[in-house]
Amino acid sequence: MATKKTARNVNREGQRWTEDRAGMTLRLPIDLREAVTEEARVAGDLSRVVLFALRNVERKDVVITQTRKAGLTLSKPQLLHVGAEARSVIRAWAEEEGVSVNAIMVSVLEEFFKRLRKSKSLREELRLELRARRGFLPT
Repeated sequence: MATKKTARNVNREGQRWTEDRAGMTLRLPIDLREAVTEEARVAGDLSRVVLFALRNVERKDVVITQTRKAGLTLSKPQLLHVGAEARSVIRAWAEEEGVSVNAIMVSVLEEFFKRLRKSKSLREELRLELRARRGFLPT
C-alpha cells in the first residue's frame, strides 16, 4: 500500500502560512536574541518587544540583511505570537523584498535596538508598554 504525500503550505523554517495563524518562528543572531531577551523579562514580552519594534521603526529606514547567506550564528528557532495581521504585513514585506520573514525581522530588530540604545525616552516607552500589558503577576 503506497502512502500519498500531501503538500504542506510551509516555508523553509516550517512556518505554516495560513491567513489566521498568529504565530511566527524566528531565528535571530545570538547578540540580537540576547538584546531582545534582556528587554523581555516575562513570558509573552518577547512578542510585545517585536510588535513595539515594528511600530517604532520606519520601513524606509530598514536596511535588509540576508540572514541565510551572511554566515550569522543564529539562535534556536523560537515561536512568537504576534497576531495574524502583523504576521501578514511582515510576510507581504518579505515577498516584496524577495527575502525571508526572518531577514525582515532581524533587520527591523537591529535598527530598533540601535535606536533603543540612543534614546532614553524610547527605552522608557517600551518599559511602560510592557508593564501596562502584563496585567497581574503573582509574587
